[in-house]
Amino acid sequence: MKALIVNLNLAVDKTVLTERLEKGRIYRFSETLTAPGGKGVNAVRALLTWGLRPKVAGFISGLNGLWIERALKAEGLDAFLVRHKNGESRVCLSVVDRAGLSTDFNEEGPVVPIRAQKHFLRRLAAMAGGFEVMAVCGRVSAGLKKGFYEKMVRVGKARGCFTVFDAGGWALKEGLAAGADAVKINRYEFEELSGRGFSASGLAAFFEKSAAKHGLKTLIVTDRANSAFAISRFGLWRIIPPKLTRLASPVGAGDSFMAGFIAGFLNGFDFKKTLKLAAGFAASDCLSLGAGVINRGQVLAFAEKAKVDKL
Repeated sequence: MKALIVNLNLAVDKTVLTERLEKGRIYRFSETLTAPGGKGVNAVRALLTWGLRPKVAGFISGLNGLWIERALKAEGLDAFLVRHKNGESRVCLSVVDRAGLSTDFNEEGPVVPIRAQKHFLRRLAAMAGGFEVMAVCGRVSAGLKKGFYEKMVRVGKARGCFTVFDAGGWALKEGLAAGADAVKINRYEFEELSGRGFSASGLAAFFEKSAAKHGLKTLIVTDRANSAFAISRFGLWRIIPPKLTRLASPVGAGDSFMAGFIAGFLNGFDFKKTLKLAAGFAASDCLSLGAGVINRGQVLAFAEKAKVDKL
Protein backbone atom coordinates (compact mmCIF):
# COMPACT_ATOMS: atom_id res chain seq x y z
CA MET A 1 0.00 0.00 0.00
CA LYS A 2 1.46 3.34 -1.03
CA ALA A 3 -1.33 5.75 -0.04
CA LEU A 4 -3.03 6.44 3.27
CA ILE A 5 -6.32 8.31 2.88
CA VAL A 6 -7.51 9.97 6.09
CA ASN A 7 -11.31 10.35 6.07
CA LEU A 8 -12.13 11.15 9.69
CA ASN A 9 -15.88 11.74 9.38
CA LEU A 10 -16.96 8.48 7.73
CA ALA A 11 -20.56 8.10 6.58
CA VAL A 12 -23.29 5.85 5.33
CA ASP A 13 -23.94 7.29 1.85
CA LYS A 14 -27.36 6.81 0.27
CA THR A 15 -28.06 7.82 -3.32
CA VAL A 16 -31.47 7.72 -5.00
CA LEU A 17 -32.61 8.62 -8.50
CA THR A 18 -35.82 10.47 -9.29
CA GLU A 19 -37.29 12.14 -12.39
CA ARG A 20 -37.51 15.53 -10.69
CA LEU A 21 -37.25 16.75 -7.10
CA GLU A 22 -40.14 18.95 -5.98
CA LYS A 23 -40.80 20.59 -2.61
CA GLY A 24 -43.57 19.21 -0.42
CA ARG A 25 -43.94 15.83 -2.10
CA ILE A 26 -43.57 12.34 -0.64
CA TYR A 27 -41.12 10.15 -2.56
CA ARG A 28 -40.83 6.39 -2.32
CA PHE A 29 -37.81 4.71 -3.82
CA SER A 30 -37.73 1.08 -4.85
CA GLU A 31 -33.96 1.21 -5.27
CA THR A 32 -31.39 3.00 -3.12
CA LEU A 33 -27.62 2.81 -3.63
CA THR A 34 -26.09 2.49 -0.15
CA ALA A 35 -22.33 2.50 0.38
CA PRO A 36 -19.71 3.58 2.91
CA GLY A 37 -18.75 7.11 2.07
CA GLY A 38 -16.98 10.36 2.70
CA LYS A 39 -14.61 12.13 0.32
CA GLY A 40 -11.69 9.90 1.26
CA VAL A 41 -13.63 6.66 0.89
CA ASN A 42 -14.74 7.78 -2.58
CA ALA A 43 -11.11 8.42 -3.52
CA VAL A 44 -10.04 5.03 -2.14
CA ARG A 45 -12.79 3.30 -4.15
CA ALA A 46 -11.52 4.91 -7.36
CA LEU A 47 -7.88 4.08 -6.56
CA LEU A 48 -8.79 0.45 -5.91
CA THR A 49 -10.46 0.23 -9.32
CA TRP A 50 -7.32 1.71 -10.84
CA GLY A 51 -5.26 -1.12 -9.35
CA LEU A 52 -3.79 0.51 -6.24
CA ARG A 53 -4.50 -0.68 -2.70
CA PRO A 54 -4.71 2.37 -0.45
CA LYS A 55 -5.74 2.35 3.21
CA VAL A 56 -8.51 4.55 4.61
CA ALA A 57 -8.48 5.78 8.22
CA GLY A 58 -11.22 7.42 10.27
CA PHE A 59 -13.67 7.35 13.16
CA ILE A 60 -16.85 5.26 13.46
CA SER A 61 -19.57 4.93 16.10
CA GLY A 62 -22.85 3.17 16.79
CA LEU A 63 -24.64 0.68 14.57
CA ASN A 64 -23.98 2.86 11.54
CA GLY A 65 -20.29 2.57 12.30
CA LEU A 66 -20.55 -1.19 12.51
CA TRP A 67 -22.25 -1.22 9.11
CA ILE A 68 -19.53 1.04 7.64
CA GLU A 69 -16.82 -1.29 8.93
CA ARG A 70 -18.46 -4.36 7.41
CA ALA A 71 -19.30 -2.61 4.13
CA LEU A 72 -15.72 -1.38 3.66
CA LYS A 73 -14.48 -4.93 4.13
CA ALA A 74 -17.08 -6.27 1.69
CA GLU A 75 -15.84 -3.80 -0.96
CA GLY A 76 -12.26 -4.89 -0.38
CA LEU A 77 -11.28 -1.50 1.05
CA ASP A 78 -8.57 -1.78 3.70
CA ALA A 79 -9.32 0.39 6.73
CA PHE A 80 -7.93 1.55 10.06
CA LEU A 81 -10.96 2.59 12.13
CA VAL A 82 -11.14 4.04 15.61
CA ARG A 83 -14.50 3.26 17.24
CA HIS A 84 -16.02 5.46 19.94
CA LYS A 85 -19.31 5.46 21.82
CA ASN A 86 -20.71 8.91 21.02
CA GLY A 87 -23.88 8.54 18.94
CA GLU A 88 -24.04 7.23 15.39
CA SER A 89 -21.79 7.72 12.41
CA ARG A 90 -23.49 10.12 10.03
CA VAL A 91 -25.84 9.39 7.14
CA CYS A 92 -25.64 11.41 3.90
CA LEU A 93 -28.43 11.34 1.31
CA SER A 94 -28.05 12.42 -2.32
CA VAL A 95 -31.18 12.76 -4.47
CA VAL A 96 -30.22 12.84 -8.15
CA ASP A 97 -32.66 13.77 -10.91
CA ARG A 98 -32.62 12.56 -14.53
CA ALA A 99 -30.63 15.62 -15.60
CA GLY A 100 -27.83 14.67 -13.20
CA LEU A 101 -28.57 17.46 -10.69
CA SER A 102 -27.86 16.30 -7.13
CA THR A 103 -29.50 17.65 -3.97
CA ASP A 104 -27.60 16.55 -0.88
CA PHE A 105 -28.70 16.15 2.75
CA ASN A 106 -25.65 15.53 4.95
CA GLU A 107 -25.54 14.94 8.68
CA GLU A 108 -22.66 16.47 10.62
CA GLY A 109 -21.84 13.35 12.62
CA PRO A 110 -21.16 12.84 16.35
CA VAL A 111 -18.58 14.52 18.60
CA VAL A 112 -15.36 12.50 18.74
CA PRO A 113 -14.11 12.02 22.32
CA ILE A 114 -10.63 13.28 23.23
CA ARG A 115 -9.53 9.75 24.11
CA ALA A 116 -10.39 8.52 20.58
CA GLN A 117 -8.55 11.50 19.06
CA LYS A 118 -5.37 10.71 20.99
CA HIS A 119 -5.59 7.02 20.07
CA PHE A 120 -5.97 7.87 16.39
CA LEU A 121 -2.89 10.14 16.42
CA ARG A 122 -0.79 7.50 18.20
CA ARG A 123 -1.73 4.83 15.68
CA LEU A 124 -1.20 7.24 12.78
CA ALA A 125 2.33 7.95 13.99
CA ALA A 126 3.03 4.23 14.21
CA MET A 127 1.92 3.36 10.68
CA ALA A 128 2.51 6.50 8.56
CA GLY A 129 6.06 5.49 7.68
CA GLY A 130 4.74 2.71 5.46
CA PHE A 131 3.16 5.12 2.95
CA GLU A 132 4.41 7.45 0.22
CA VAL A 133 1.31 9.66 0.25
CA MET A 134 -1.00 10.77 3.04
CA ALA A 135 -4.16 12.46 1.80
CA VAL A 136 -6.48 14.19 4.27
CA CYS A 137 -9.97 14.38 2.80
CA GLY A 138 -13.43 15.41 3.82
CA ARG A 139 -15.48 17.17 6.43
CA VAL A 140 -14.16 17.82 9.93
CA SER A 141 -15.51 15.56 12.65
CA ALA A 142 -17.24 17.41 15.50
CA GLY A 143 -15.21 17.87 18.67
CA LEU A 144 -11.74 17.73 17.14
CA LYS A 145 -9.29 19.83 19.09
CA LYS A 146 -7.42 22.66 17.40
CA GLY A 147 -4.02 21.34 16.46
CA PHE A 148 -5.33 17.93 15.40
CA TYR A 149 -4.71 18.53 11.68
CA GLU A 150 -1.37 20.17 12.39
CA LYS A 151 -0.27 17.05 14.25
CA MET A 152 -1.39 14.79 11.37
CA VAL A 153 0.59 16.80 8.83
CA ARG A 154 3.69 16.90 11.00
CA VAL A 155 3.47 13.13 11.57
CA GLY A 156 3.15 12.49 7.84
CA LYS A 157 5.99 14.78 6.84
CA ALA A 158 8.29 13.45 9.57
CA ARG A 159 7.82 9.96 8.11
CA GLY A 160 8.43 11.00 4.50
CA CYS A 161 4.81 11.14 3.31
CA PHE A 162 3.80 13.55 0.56
CA THR A 163 0.83 15.20 2.31
CA VAL A 164 -2.22 16.30 0.31
CA PHE A 165 -5.33 18.12 1.58
CA ASP A 166 -8.87 18.07 0.19
CA ALA A 167 -10.71 19.78 3.05
CA GLY A 168 -12.01 23.20 3.96
CA GLY A 169 -12.39 25.66 6.82
CA TRP A 170 -10.08 25.66 9.81
CA ALA A 171 -8.81 22.17 9.01
CA LEU A 172 -7.41 23.35 5.68
CA LYS A 173 -5.86 26.46 7.21
CA GLU A 174 -4.23 24.38 9.92
CA GLY A 175 -2.92 21.81 7.45
CA LEU A 176 -1.54 24.52 5.18
CA ALA A 177 0.19 26.29 8.06
CA ALA A 178 1.71 22.97 9.19
CA GLY A 179 3.36 22.50 5.79
CA ALA A 180 1.02 20.38 3.65
CA ASP A 181 2.73 19.63 0.34
CA ALA A 182 -0.35 19.91 -1.88
CA VAL A 183 -3.93 21.19 -1.70
CA LYS A 184 -6.84 20.23 -3.97
CA ILE A 185 -10.00 22.26 -3.29
CA ASN A 186 -12.95 23.71 -5.19
CA ARG A 187 -13.39 27.38 -6.10
CA TYR A 188 -15.64 28.16 -3.13
CA GLU A 189 -13.13 26.67 -0.69
CA PHE A 190 -10.38 28.66 -2.41
CA GLU A 191 -12.32 31.90 -2.11
CA GLU A 192 -12.99 31.24 1.58
CA LEU A 193 -9.34 30.37 2.21
CA SER A 194 -7.77 33.21 0.21
CA GLY A 195 -10.34 35.97 0.66
CA ARG A 196 -10.20 36.72 -3.07
CA GLY A 197 -12.16 35.82 -6.18
CA PHE A 198 -11.36 32.72 -8.21
CA SER A 199 -9.07 33.52 -11.13
CA ALA A 200 -5.80 32.29 -12.57
CA SER A 201 -3.97 35.39 -11.38
CA GLY A 202 -5.52 35.17 -7.91
CA LEU A 203 -4.52 31.52 -7.70
CA ALA A 204 -0.94 32.33 -8.70
CA ALA A 205 -0.65 35.17 -6.19
CA PHE A 206 -2.00 33.04 -3.35
CA PHE A 207 0.27 30.12 -4.25
CA GLU A 208 3.39 32.27 -4.35
CA LYS A 209 2.61 33.60 -0.88
CA SER A 210 1.82 30.12 0.50
CA ALA A 211 4.85 28.53 -1.12
CA ALA A 212 7.14 31.15 0.40
CA LYS A 213 5.51 31.07 3.85
CA HIS A 214 4.51 27.42 4.29
CA GLY A 215 6.38 25.47 1.61
CA LEU A 216 3.27 24.54 -0.41
CA LYS A 217 4.33 22.68 -3.57
CA THR A 218 1.07 22.26 -5.49
CA LEU A 219 -2.32 23.97 -5.47
CA ILE A 220 -5.25 22.72 -7.57
CA VAL A 221 -8.63 24.44 -7.68
CA THR A 222 -11.56 22.79 -9.48
CA ASP A 223 -14.80 24.43 -10.61
CA ARG A 224 -17.31 21.66 -11.38
CA ALA A 225 -17.60 21.25 -15.18
CA ASN A 226 -15.69 24.49 -15.82
CA SER A 227 -11.96 24.88 -16.25
CA ALA A 228 -9.79 24.05 -13.26
CA PHE A 229 -6.38 25.54 -12.53
CA ALA A 230 -3.25 23.99 -11.06
CA ILE A 231 0.00 25.62 -10.05
CA SER A 232 3.29 24.16 -8.87
CA ARG A 233 6.98 24.74 -9.36
CA PHE A 234 6.37 23.47 -12.92
CA GLY A 235 4.16 26.48 -13.68
CA LEU A 236 0.49 27.46 -13.95
CA TRP A 237 -1.88 25.21 -15.89
CA ARG A 238 -5.49 25.37 -17.08
CA ILE A 239 -7.39 22.08 -17.11
CA ILE A 240 -10.36 21.90 -19.48
CA PRO A 241 -12.45 18.81 -18.69
CA PRO A 242 -13.58 16.57 -21.56
CA LYS A 243 -17.10 17.10 -22.86
CA LEU A 244 -19.67 14.59 -21.62
CA THR A 245 -22.57 13.51 -23.80
CA ARG A 246 -24.46 12.28 -20.76
CA LEU A 247 -24.37 12.79 -17.01
CA ALA A 248 -25.46 10.31 -14.35
CA SER A 249 -24.30 12.24 -11.27
CA PRO A 250 -21.46 14.65 -10.47
CA VAL A 251 -21.38 13.48 -6.83
CA GLY A 252 -17.88 12.21 -6.06
CA ALA A 253 -16.24 13.62 -9.19
CA GLY A 254 -13.97 15.90 -7.16
CA ASP A 255 -12.97 12.95 -4.99
CA SER A 256 -12.12 10.92 -8.08
CA PHE A 257 -10.07 13.88 -9.36
CA MET A 258 -8.08 13.64 -6.14
CA ALA A 259 -7.68 9.90 -6.69
CA GLY A 260 -6.38 10.51 -10.20
CA PHE A 261 -3.87 13.06 -8.91
CA ILE A 262 -2.62 10.56 -6.32
CA ALA A 263 -2.43 7.78 -8.93
CA GLY A 264 -0.42 9.97 -11.29
CA PHE A 265 1.92 11.00 -8.49
CA LEU A 266 2.52 7.41 -7.37
CA ASN A 267 3.12 6.30 -10.95
CA GLY A 268 5.76 8.99 -11.41
CA PHE A 269 3.88 10.82 -14.19
CA ASP A 270 4.89 14.36 -15.08
CA PHE A 271 2.64 17.17 -13.89
CA LYS A 272 0.70 17.56 -17.14
CA LYS A 273 0.03 13.84 -17.50
CA THR A 274 -1.02 13.67 -13.85
CA LEU A 275 -3.55 16.48 -14.34
CA LYS A 276 -4.96 14.83 -17.47
CA LEU A 277 -5.33 11.56 -15.58
CA ALA A 278 -7.12 13.35 -12.72
CA ALA A 279 -9.54 14.93 -15.21
CA GLY A 280 -10.15 11.48 -16.71
CA PHE A 281 -10.95 10.03 -13.28
CA ALA A 282 -13.45 12.82 -12.58
CA ALA A 283 -15.16 12.54 -15.95
CA SER A 284 -15.59 8.78 -15.63
CA ASP A 285 -17.13 9.21 -12.18
CA CYS A 286 -19.78 11.53 -13.66
CA LEU A 287 -21.11 8.64 -15.75
CA SER A 288 -22.00 6.56 -12.69
CA LEU A 289 -24.53 7.06 -9.93
CA GLY A 290 -22.16 6.00 -7.14
CA ALA A 291 -19.40 8.28 -5.82
CA GLY A 292 -15.87 7.15 -6.61
CA VAL A 293 -17.12 4.63 -9.16
CA ILE A 294 -14.95 4.75 -12.29
CA ASN A 295 -14.18 2.64 -15.34
CA ARG A 296 -10.52 2.25 -16.30
CA GLY A 297 -11.18 2.35 -20.04
CA GLN A 298 -13.28 5.50 -19.69
CA VAL A 299 -10.60 7.13 -17.54
CA LEU A 300 -7.92 6.58 -20.19
CA ALA A 301 -10.18 7.81 -23.00
CA PHE A 302 -11.24 10.92 -21.10
CA ALA A 303 -7.66 11.65 -20.01
CA GLU A 304 -6.68 11.84 -23.68
CA LYS A 305 -9.53 14.24 -24.39
CA ALA A 306 -8.85 16.55 -21.44
CA LYS A 307 -6.93 19.69 -22.39
CA VAL A 308 -4.15 20.80 -20.05
CA ASP A 309 -2.48 24.00 -21.18
CA LYS A 310 0.43 25.81 -19.56
CA LEU A 311 -0.31 29.50 -19.12
